[in-house]
Amino acid sequence: MYNHQLDAFLKAADCGSFSKAAKELFITPTSLIQQINLLESKMEITLFNRTTHGITLTPAGESLYQDAKNIIRLSNNAIERARMLQGTASNEICIGTSLITKCRYLADYSARIVQVYPDLEVRLVSQKDPATATLKPLSELGTNFIMYEGLYLSELFKDKCNFLLFKNVPLTIAVPENHPLYNKDKIILSDLSDNQIVLLKPGISNEFDALRNEFVKNPKIHFQNVGFYDLNVFTSCELNNQLMITPAIWQDIHPTLKVIPFETEITVPYGLLYTDNLCTKAQLFIDSIKEFLELQN
Repeated sequence: MYNHQLDAFLKAADCGSFSKAAKELFITPTSLIQQINLLESKMEITLFNRTTHGITLTPAGESLYQDAKNIIRLSNNAIERARMLQGTASNEICIGTSLITKCRYLADYSARIVQVYPDLEVRLVSQKDPATATLKPLSELGTNFIMYEGLYLSELFKDKCNFLLFKNVPLTIAVPENHPLYNKDKIILSDLSDNQIVLLKPGISNEFDALRNEFVKNPKIHFQNVGFYDLNVFTSCELNNQLMITPAIWQDIHPTLKVIPFETEITVPYGLLYTDNLCTKAQLFIDSIKEFLELQN
């Protein structure tokens, strides 16, 4: 129902490169560029700043990027509602997953829901860009999948998706096995002197920023800011003997990093992120999870 050149546009914007986007779409760069050119010509606007170093969105492109995801979601929902009226609607509920945003709670909830509503089918969908799964799943939310389990990064995700809280998880410190702090049961502020700590850059999460504010009380602590967490960040901490701030629930990400509590009461929200305008079956799935959570409390 929508112009599928929007798919090429969104992929190019996410990749920051026509060649990378073409590779992920299994088409040639020339074909992808032709689609973008046709889209720009039809709309009479320039979507990308094109340089030898890559591509970036123009202000008009930024606006279309946000609206295009809504257009695709509304189009898919319209088709789903029409199929439901005809009795041919898909029972599939697509849930995004990656090494970071794995289904730690949803697997159990889904199994219970399917027992009650056996006509529902839950399908796990691998995120297309697992390298930036911590921060970029919203680019696929509503297109590649309609929900995923993970951290709610307050400033990055604010007003961009719905969130159902599963639990507030403590922020801890991941320590490489060769680090002097590895055998401690709890880390205090003075332990961190002369150490470099890897954590999300400011402005992404109020909770991570609040913990950073506690660390700055010790002027001997050094910071390395990262834009997102992926397996490479975990591996880099191991190889360089660096400490890293991580939610306790991620203790299963890297086998040689030990997650140790820190003397703080700061927690980060963890739960289910999902789109607006869910189809009837997806809304039923969400409502069922809410019931389970209410019974647990």
